[in-house]
Amino acid sequence: MVSINRVWWEHLAPKPMHRRFREIETLLRRWCRSEYGALWLTMAKQKHGVIRVKPGQLIPVVHFIALGDRPIFIAPQQKVRLGHRMVGPDEFLSGHVLEENELALGPVIRLDVVEDQALLAAAARQDFSTHIPGVTNPSQVFSAPAHLLLAPDSFPKKSFVLYQHIFGAGPSYPDDGFFYVGVTTRSWQKRWAEHRRAIEKDSPLLFHRKLRDEMNAGRVTYIHHKVMAITDNIELLYATEEWLVEGHWHDERRLNMIPGGKSGLRYLRENGMLAERVVPEPDERDRHLETWLREHPRKGLPAPWVSEKWKDNAWAVAQICGRDDRLSVEQVRAIRELAKVYPTETIAERIGARNRTQVQRVIAEETYKRVI
Repeated sequence: MVSINRVWWEHLAPKPMHRRFREIETLLRRWCRSEYGALWLTMAKQKHGVIRVKPGQLIPVVHFIALGDRPIFIAPQQKVRLGHRMVGPDEFLSGHVLEENELALGPVIRLDVVEDQALLAAAARQDFSTHIPGVTNPSQVFSAPAHLLLAPDSFPKKSFVLYQHIFGAGPSYPDDGFFYVGVTTRSWQKRWAEHRRAIEKDSPLLFHRKLRDEMNAGRVTYIHHKVMAITDNIELLYATEEWLVEGHWHDERRLNMIPGGKSGLRYLRENGMLAERVVPEPDERDRHLETWLREHPRKGLPAPWVSEKWKDNAWAVAQICGRDDRLSVEQVRAIRELAKVYPTETIAERIGARNRTQVQRVIAEETYKRVI
């Protein structure tokens, strides 16, 4: 029998969707009795289960729609189109390699709640126009990997979230609008509430500006809150965010202003937006960027990080060791050699380090790892 984990549902799904839990679970059970639904369920229960698809084949998303208080229904599945937006692997542990235009998509559960009167009226008259005038409350779309809701293997209070917020109108629904990738060590809903407050307070961040402008112009009919992954490993969270943002870096719809993950932290430090010893929570990086933009309204944002440069070890070492307050390449190498014989206090004095801790961190390989 198919069962949605109520604890995870109430942690991830927006509150208006909590009361529809039983209705959704019943519909899902019925849907999974079909031939395709059975295949979908088999993959959905596997942590890294995917279904390989080509253009014209079904996208493995079960999509519930709630029009006001009317009974929820499952929308017809969409099909993969050429150019489907995705960043993902093209080779697997099994040795299989994706063919041209083939994608590996994980099963997803999605729910769309429509409460705006203009949208409800348009749905009633089957108006699927690109522009629906008078929308003030865009439909709230939520989606998450099915595995997280059907067979979770972690606890909500100990988990970090990688998410996307996607918005737009008409044919961009529900995945192809403007988008922002983020991470949080809390509930994504708490972080979203902070984004909304920043939008209302005229935040200069690109994500906030774009959503504010599009809303004011009446060009937003949906906002899609897309949970991408859950982890209890902060390093994995950063690495995955960095990979995802880099993979979409040249997409004109991307609203992230700086690289993701630890590359974003390096960017902030290198451009004077973050003190060397400050290690902000993932949720706090936007605050540092916003402060800088408010204090420098006439300056353009410094040129963003370029991944190819950081892949060049010589260039990276020059950035790491190039400032007056950092150890030189020669000092780092001397610390490693002297550590074979001398205590940290002696090494710090001999090489002119700021303090003993600076030496200890090099020896423990917590810093300057790229210096060979």
